[in-house]
Amino acid sequence: MTEVLRAGLAEDAPALAELHRRAIAAVPDDILAPEQRESWAAGIAPDSYLRACAAGEAFALAEIDGAIAGFCSYRTGSPDAEIVGLYVDPAFQNRGIARRLTELVEARLFDGGATRIELKAGPAGQAACRALGYRVIGRSTHVSRGGLALPVAVMEKAVTDAARRPARNFYGRRKGQHLKSSQARYLKEDLAALSPGPVDWETNPERRPLDLEALFGGREVWLEVGFGGGEHMVHQAAANPDVGIIGCEPYINGVAMLLGKIRAAGVENLKVHPGDVRDLFDVLEDDAVSKAFLLYPDPWPKTRHHRRRFVTAEHLAPLARVLKRGAEFRVATDIPDYVRQTLMEVPKAGFDWLAEGPRDWRTPWEDWIATRYEQKALRAGRVPHYLSFRKN
Repeated sequence: MTEVLRAGLAEDAPALAELHRRAIAAVPDDILAPEQRESWAAGIAPDSYLRACAAGEAFALAEIDGAIAGFCSYRTGSPDAEIVGLYVDPAFQNRGIARRLTELVEARLFDGGATRIELKAGPAGQAACRALGYRVIGRSTHVSRGGLALPVAVMEKAVTDAARRPARNFYGRRKGQHLKSSQARYLKEDLAALSPGPVDWETNPERRPLDLEALFGGREVWLEVGFGGGEHMVHQAAANPDVGIIGCEPYINGVAMLLGKIRAAGVENLKVHPGDVRDLFDVLEDDAVSKAFLLYPDPWPKTRHHRRRFVTAEHLAPLARVLKRGAEFRVATDIPDYVRQTLMEVPKAGFDWLAEGPRDWRTPWEDWIATRYEQKALRAGRVPHYLSFRKN
C-alpha cells in the first residue's frame, strides 16, 4: 500500500463527507449513544467543507492507494492556532494515520508562527489526543448539527522543545553484534571530530541550519543516506576531494566500519551523522545538496511494512527540498518491488527518471564501486538495478 499526505482540494468534498459519516458511525455505544452519533452526523454534506475553506479552514489528507483514509482540518494563527477536526476512515484505523496527519499539520502551524495549538476532543478522541501530546485545559460542550450538546475536552499543545519535536518512529537496528576493540576505539576517538554539527534535537532544539560553508569551505555537498559499511562513501570521497560528503547511518556497527575505512584511506572531506536522516533534513537549508545516494536500502519486504521504506513522501519530500534543482539522486537496489515503488514515488516528489532504455538501469554508474550488500545480492542470484533521477 502507498500512502500520500497532501492538501485537500475542492473535489475531495464528497469523499470527505462520506468518510466523516463513517468515522462517526463507528464510535462504540459505550462512548456515544446512537442518538448522539446521529446528531453529530446530521447535516454533513460536501458543501460543508467548501464553506469551511471559505471561512479560513485548511485540510490535510492521507490517501492510501488513491482512497482518502483520513483528514485533519485546521485554522492557522499566531500565536494561537486550532485543529478543528481529525477523522480516520474505520477501514484504515490503527495504522498511525491520525498521528502522521497531526504531525504534518502541527509542523505547518508552528512553522507559520503559532506558539500554541488548541483543539476540542469528544469522548472518542481524547485518549488519542493525549497520546499525541495534548493536555486537557478545560471542559465544555459542543452543540452538534442535530441540536444535541455533546461533551468535549478543551486541549492544547504549546511550543516547547518536546512539542516541536515530531514523534518519529524508528525501524531497524541501532546496534548489532559486539564491536571489535578497534571499532570501539574508532567510535571513541574519531566520531566526534567527524560530526557535521548539532543535528539531534537534544543538541539543537531550535533546529538551526548547519553551516555548510564553514564545514566544507564552500565546496559542493553530497549526501549518502544509509551508507552501510561505508565502502561507497569513502570511494567517492577519495575520487572527489573537491566535494564535501555527509553520510547518515543509524546502525552503529556500520558507522564503526566506516571510521576504520576513513583511517585507512586518509580522506578528510567526510562528515558523519550516526542517526535518523530525518533529523539531518531538518537542519539542512533548501537547495543545499548537489547529489544524493540511496544504495541498497532496507527493503522491508512485507507489504504492511512498505511505508517504512525510504521511498515514501515522509523522506522524499524533505530530500527534494534540500537538493538543488538539477541535482542527481541515485538509487541502487536488488529488490524488484523496491524498484516499482521507487519509480512510482520518486517522480511524485519532483524528480525525473533519467533512463532511455534497459541498459541505463542494468549498468552500474561509471564511478561505481560494488558494496558488500551488492556482492551479497549477486551471490544470492538477485539482479541489481541502478536508477538515476534528476531534481526538476
